[in-house]
Amino acid sequence: MPELPEVESFRRYFEATALGQKVVRLEINAPKIVQSPIAEVESALINHTLVSTDRIGKYLFVQTSANKTLMLHFGMTGELEYFRDIDLTPRFTRVLFWLENGFLAFTDPRKFGKLAVGNSIAEFQQAKKLSTDALTITLTEFAKNLGKRKMPIKSALLDQKVAAGVGNWIADEILFQAKIHPQTLVWQLTTEQIALMYQKMQAILRLAVQHEAYYRDFPRDYLIHSRGWTDEEPANCPNCDSKIPHIYISGRASYYCEQCQNLII
Repeated sequence: MPELPEVESFRRYFEATALGQKVVRLEINAPKIVQSPIAEVESALINHTLVSTDRIGKYLFVQTSANKTLMLHFGMTGELEYFRDIDLTPRFTRVLFWLENGFLAFTDPRKFGKLAVGNSIAEFQQAKKLSTDALTITLTEFAKNLGKRKMPIKSALLDQKVAAGVGNWIADEILFQAKIHPQTLVWQLTTEQIALMYQKMQAILRLAVQHEAYYRDFPRDYLIHSRGWTDEEPANCPNCDSKIPHIYISGRASYYCEQCQNLII
């Protein structure tokens, strides 16, 4: 699933290929992913220029010269692909933007992505209940959004009202590097632990964006290299060499080190 780092890469790709171009035609091949009336989408895009981009968490926003905002959410398998020859239209193209100087395809094999238009980014942010983006949120806002909840910190980090853009592997990485067990309740956390989580979140996201979300290039002491192994064949902790188990919290697989991330009851 595209997370914040992937969507930031998509935003930069969009700027490098489509920004400043006029949309001359729009093909919608999967109406189910379009959350606004198709006539409104066409009015906001066709014969209008793609003026600027922004991103909050996993959502990409594009401002058009019609003073409308296009929202793209990539679901589990969504991507963008720019090309010059219509014969090269990718398989699973759900929305095709015909531009003045080529084509931009929104591809999505599983059709879980979403596209909509609205009046502003703030409008979408309020409707989707998104906090400030995890890369730009302040420590003060992060701590306030966490509050004193009586829920596991792993679940809280996945709540997009806390820090928009934190996904499953990112939450696990934050907690691993901060040495906090994923089942620790939010109200049990100290001010120092919250500050440490914030620092780790910023560092992890910046590194992921720097590497364009290519996780194989991450430092070898990152937990992400030990995710995805089975109970029968668990990976080892990069710090202490203990086995890395996983449990399910709020329905999400959560990887952690029992030695490095002690659960305090």
